[in-house]
Amino acid sequence: MVRRSTDTALRRVAIVGAASPAGARLRSALADRGVEGERVALYGVASEIAVLSEYDGEARLVQPVGELDAEACAVVFVCEPGHDPAPLSRAAASGTVVVDLSGGIAGATEVAHPIAYALAAILAPLSAATGLSRVSAVVLRPASDFGEAGMEELREQTVHLLRFEKTPTEVFGRQLAFNVIPDPLLPAEESGSAGRIVADTRRLLGASDLPFAVTTALVPIFLGHAVCLHVDLERGSAAAAAEALAAAPGLTLAGREDAGCTMDVVEDEGIVVTAPEAVGGSTVRIWAVVADAGRAAAFRAVEAADATGAL
Repeated sequence: MVRRSTDTALRRVAIVGAASPAGARLRSALADRGVEGERVALYGVASEIAVLSEYDGEARLVQPVGELDAEACAVVFVCEPGHDPAPLSRAAASGTVVVDLSGGIAGATEVAHPIAYALAAILAPLSAATGLSRVSAVVLRPASDFGEAGMEELREQTVHLLRFEKTPTEVFGRQLAFNVIPDPLLPAEESGSAGRIVADTRRLLGASDLPFAVTTALVPIFLGHAVCLHVDLERGSAAAAAEALAAAPGLTLAGREDAGCTMDVVEDEGIVVTAPEAVGGSTVRIWAVVADAGRAAAFRAVEAADATGAL
């Protein structure tokens, strides 16, 4: 691998898809890491006119991605799909650290789908303590998965419906307010995301052959993911599963009477899970609420770049 100079120009950090929801979380994670704003360049708009954004409270421009010279950067974070992968793959081959949160950049360091990190956090302690023979998950996704634009459109749709007016659908492609949108009907960039979640969760668990099904749906809430899991244990009982979850870092175990709602989960709680309930044979049912699934992916991306010394 080519060794990069410590010259500031070659220590530039580029964020492709900086205005996307993943890009916003990545910007926050880099700022928390202490990466100076003068090193960070924001890219992602398709037009020739830059748009206004911010980094660490400072106003910044998101530049057209065609202006990016990836091979002149120390690190490039790819936060959204749809960009030409060829120059990014060439940059990775030449020595630039390319960290891919979107999937599909050859030679890049891949970061798992945010929901996969949440599922793996719940399933990993069960895998170690009881083993897993089969998993089925239904994931309810909030408007915040589509960033500020998604949350604003949900608000606008609600207001317009109460006024008996036509609703805006630029972000979701259809009405979300008072509705549920299943995975196949999500906008193109998110439709089919369940397949990636399955593959990434298996990879995080080191269980490539685990029978695992995920169904996702977008629901009319602003923040927080809700997950219903049915898990077939290889051994042990619901009590053993509860003990494993109670001891796992980043998880808060709650009784069914205290089962979390998405509005009840604050950032510091991370993931709240109910005590597993036996539902027949070796199967247990678990309800979980995740405060911010995307934050874990952003911090993993920064950790991956940091480990190379490029930050």
